Formats: sequence, C-alpha cells, structure tokens
Amino acid sequence: MKLFNNVSRLGACALGLMLFAAPASAAEFGEWDVNADARLTSEEFRTNFEEVGVFNAWDENDDLGLTESEFETGLGDDATAFNTRFGDNAFGEWDVNDDNRLSNDEFYNGVYASYDSDGDKIIEEPEFGDIGDDIGDGGFWDV
Repeated sequence: MKLFNNVSRLGACALGLMLFAAPASAAEFGEWDVNADARLTSEEFRTNFEEVGVFNAWDENDDLGLTESEFETGLGDDATAFNTRFGDNAFGEWDVNDDNRLSNDEFYNGVYASYDSDGDKIIEEPEFGDIGDDIGDGGFWDV
C-alpha cells in the first residue's frame, strides 16, 4: 500500500509539472471581455495585453520606450508574419509624436487600432481571432 501511495504522489507531481510547463494557450475573447458586453474596449484590451508582457520584454533598457532597434529585435524571426499583418511601417505609424520611440501608450494604442479592422474603436469577437493566434505559441507576441 505504501508503494502505491508513493507512485500516486509521483504521478500527481509529474502531472502538476506537465501542467506548469504546458505552453500558454491562445487568448480567449470571453476572458478579455471583462464586462461580457461582446466588445473589447481599449482599456480591456490593454489590461489583458499588458499581461502578455510584450512591451516589457522588448524594452531592453527598461526606459519605458521602444526604439526601432528594440522593436525589430523583439520581432526577431517573426518580422515577416508581423509585417504581413500590420504592414512594413507599423513602428512609424504607431510613433504618433515622431520621436523615434514608442511609449507604452503608443505601442498599446497602435496594436489595438491595428486589430480594430473596422475602425470603430471597439474590438468585436471576429476581430479578436487574430489576436488569439498571434499571442499563442509561435505567434509573434509569444514572449
């Protein structure tokens, strides 16, 4: 009986480690839509997208701004997929004050506006599909 209990404990520990080490799943619209109104506001989006940690991971010198070099380094091998989705000049378009760096606000506002394909300042569930893909394993937001 003691051997069975030890084996059960080992199995439980192994299962726990597998779950802990499991890859992050893609984002789910219902989890991000906090008030369940079938619309993601920029605030709901930003709160959840910040948790992904992209901006902080890419901000190599922790100065709360992304240079174009940091941006490109962050994209790495995913630059082609990113450019296909957002265009070749996303950095320049998102840098609204033209200071050659993206602040937190410029970054998150740029990302949000890019997914808001109809430009109504709300992300509906059909628009959200791309976000889930891009955040999931192998997506360009996977940090």
